[in-house]
Amino acid sequence: MPRETIVVLGNLMNGHLALEPLLSEFEWSLESTLTLDGLAGICARRDVVAVLVDPAVVELPWKRAIAAVQEVAPRALPILCHRFSSAIDWPEASAAGVFHLLGLPLNLRELRQSLGFVWAERNKRSPVIALTGDERSRLRKTASAGGAVHNSGTAANVA
Repeated sequence: MPRETIVVLGNLMNGHLALEPLLSEFEWSLESTLTLDGLAGICARRDVVAVLVDPAVVELPWKRAIAAVQEVAPRALPILCHRFSSAIDWPEASAAGVFHLLGLPLNLRELRQSLGFVWAERNKRSPVIALTGDERSRLRKTASAGGAVHNSGTAANVA
């Protein structure tokens, strides 16, 4: 499987040396591109976890930039990077698919926190499957016939 990668879409940093130790904490690699075509190429060879997006670089308004990133990298979590002079409404950004906002210039502590949120999202446990009454009833019948099911209707670990 390709290594998990964070992509910087834009010219957000003056060199990536400060980022490498941070990304290694999450066991992620770093790639950078200035175009959506470049992002598509990275997605073809890597498992892109998140994309730090600078809309100014792709010369699109932020909503269109996020939509374009989602089209090219649908599994990646888009992190919108914005200048403090650009007022971004969080509910509007969230509704547009933005996973997190980061102000520019990037602050390493804020970036670490954002990447921690990405890591948590990627590593959350699968939700418990809810059973309908009919399914519970069938499981109970299976249990009474010798299957390994608790009275609550949830399946037990079967070796």
